[in-house]
Amino acid sequence: MAKQETGNRPGIGSPSLILIFIVMCLVTFGMLSLSTAKSEWNLAERNAASVTEYYRADREGEEFYRLVAEAAQEARQESADLKEAGRILEEKLGEYYVPERGSAMTQIAMERAQALLVEVVPFPEEGQAPAISQWKVIQTEDFEIYDSMPVWTGGEGEEEKE
Repeated sequence: MAKQETGNRPGIGSPSLILIFIVMCLVTFGMLSLSTAKSEWNLAERNAASVTEYYRADREGEEFYRLVAEAAQEARQESADLKEAGRILEEKLGEYYVPERGSAMTQIAMERAQALLVEVVPFPEEGQAPAISQWKVIQTEDFEIYDSMPVWTGGEGEEEKE
């Protein structure tokens, strides 16, 4: 009969389980890294699009400022009287000029319900260039808060009103 060896042989099960666990951990961390990288990439693309959109509107705002400055200079050359120059400026700028405020205003549309509001005062002081009184991004649509879900407001003993 063949002789059986009864030595201490290493078990294959324990190292295999440890190796499988390590591989699973590495795969999980790899997938999380890919997911994070994709999210960061999407955020960077949205940010780049937002910045590009702002600078497009900013360029149009600069063109509007140049238009107002040229019209104000022509109005000053045509008349030294401030009221008469304002009337001439109103003819040149049309709907952009707001006589009540003594300024020219425009809203340059942007993405995501925003606009760049530009307000220029054409005659701030004698001999000065037109002054920018407002140059800011505003919301053009009202933000609606989703409130159809009943939420506890913090009051103790609140009872539902019927």
